This record gives sequence, C-alpha cells and structure tokens, in this order.
Amino acid sequence: LALGALVPGHTRLSFPAYRDDPDAPPLDPLPYAAVAADQRGELVVAVAETAHVAATPEARGVSPLREHAANALARQLARCSRDHECSAARAGIGRGQLPVPLGAPAAERPRAPVALRSGYAGAPTEPAAVRPTAREIVEVAATHLEHGGTGVSFGRACDGEPLARVRVLEEAIAGIREHAPRSSVHLETCGSDPAALRRAAEAGLTSVTVRLGSARSETYERLHGPVAHRWGDVRATLQVATERRIAITVALLVLPGLTDRPEEIDAIVALLGELPGGCLELRDLGADPIRVLAAFPAARPVGVRAMLERIAEADHFEMGTTAPAAV
Repeated sequence: LALGALVPGHTRLSFPAYRDDPDAPPLDPLPYAAVAADQRGELVVAVAETAHVAATPEARGVSPLREHAANALARQLARCSRDHECSAARAGIGRGQLPVPLGAPAAERPRAPVALRSGYAGAPTEPAAVRPTAREIVEVAATHLEHGGTGVSFGRACDGEPLARVRVLEEAIAGIREHAPRSSVHLETCGSDPAALRRAAEAGLTSVTVRLGSARSETYERLHGPVAHRWGDVRATLQVATERRIAITVALLVLPGLTDRPEEIDAIVALLGELPGGCLELRDLGADPIRVLAAFPAARPVGVRAMLERIAEADHFEMGTTAPAAV
C-alpha cells in the first residue's frame, strides 16, 4: 500500500513513492506528502513549516439570513455554512473577512489531474450557485463591516474568475468603499485580465492575490489550461497591481519535481525581482504527481528545500505559506 499525508500549513519537500498503474484512474488531486519512519520508529512527514496557518475565530457572528433574509448572497452564505461547512461562511456577519462568491465562470481548464484552487480535503466540490448583484453584495458587506468585520474578499475557492464579472465586481467595490472608506477589499485571481483589474483598482480594491503554478509561459499554460488568457496577461495584471500600489501576494502552487526545477526557480525569482514589495505565499498544488510530471519534459530538480533557500534571497518579498481556503 502507498502511504501519504496531507499537512496543511506546510510546504511539501517530496511526494510519496508509488508505482502508477496506467489502467487505473488518476489519483484525487490532493497535496500528497511523503511519509517515513525515523530512527525511533516514529512517523515523520517530508514537509517544511514556513509559516503558521491563521486560526479561524471560534466565536460566531450574526447569521447573514437573520439580517437579510431576501438577499441572494445571504442565502448562499447560509447554504455554504450549513451544507458545506465553509469556515469563512460559518464565521458569520461581523467576523473576519466576508467571503463573496460572484458565480463567475472559470478561466482555467487544466487537462492534467491538478487542483489549482484548493487541493485539500474539505475543499468545495461544487461551484457557487449564486450570481449576486452589486446591490446585494454591498447590502451584506455594509452590515458585516458595521458589526466589526475586517473586510471583504472576492475570488473564493468555490468561485470562478471574479475578473470575468468585472462590472458587478467594480460596482460592488465602489459601493463598499463609499459605505466604509477605510475598509479592506481583497481579490484572489488567476490574473486573466489586466484591464479588469485596473477597473477594480480604480473602484477601491486594496489588495490582490495572483495565483500561479509557474512563471514560465510554457509551463504555466500547460499546467493551468487558460481558456482565453495567456501568461503575458498574468504578468500584465501584476504590473497593473504594482502601478496602482495595491498590496500584492503571489500565491505559488508548489509541486515537487516541477516547481523545484532550476529554470522554474530562475523564472519565479526573476518575476519577484520585478515586483517592488509584497508577499510570496506558498501553496501545495493538489495533483496526481506522477501523471502531471509525465506531461512535462524530463528534468533534474534541485529539491524544494533548495528552492526555498533560493527564493528567500528575494528579500524584498515576505515569504509564507497557508492552506488554500476551503470555501
């Protein structure tokens, strides 16, 4: 039997050894880490702890339905909390960041067995069913902020590409900022549309996370399967964030054997060098590792630990790791 571990909040150094059966279906795309026994016979896992995962507040806020029973977004958040046990939705109104799914279409269709949005057990298994209006978003967000919430977050793991619904996104951000000028408005995106990000920034967006599995065009497009954009659009989106002085996080999806290839490391270090400040967030890429690596030319990786040491030299970037939001 093959044995692997899932260790949220850590970066894998290697994936488990196993023999692939070409007649079997792909493995579920999870971030499998290698497991072994130390000299005392205790189980150990091949991971590096590079940051701490923020704990979800235990206290609960007000139910969104209690405040806005007729609001489509409030009904969706209640369903996310009840049926899918989404930690962000379960926090309720007035606690932490309000998760806002837009019901946006997907901008990526990877052909390889990977999970680009969340590779952990408990990740969403279906897309958000709601397409809220800007008015509905502002209504719930205003109540959230009035009750002490810290901000609003678009681009949840259950959603598609929020920049694809830029008109609603733009209007919602402007309405939120008009109601609470000092509020934090965050967006997670695959960076598909620099013009759309510019519109969101002009409306009052305060921070952005751009999610990518590679800073090389060939690898990026083979891994992500972009529908209508290309790697050049992602670079342009990052440049827009820099020009508009939005707080930038680059979420690097790490797969041992791919991300730790010398050419991949050189590319991500070069990309970080073009971005003045920000945060590099490391996320394990959920995948069937052997089958994903088989889709790329053979190479000699240097190891994830060596990759971490090299990336740390880009000291104008803060480096951390978090578990992908299972919302």
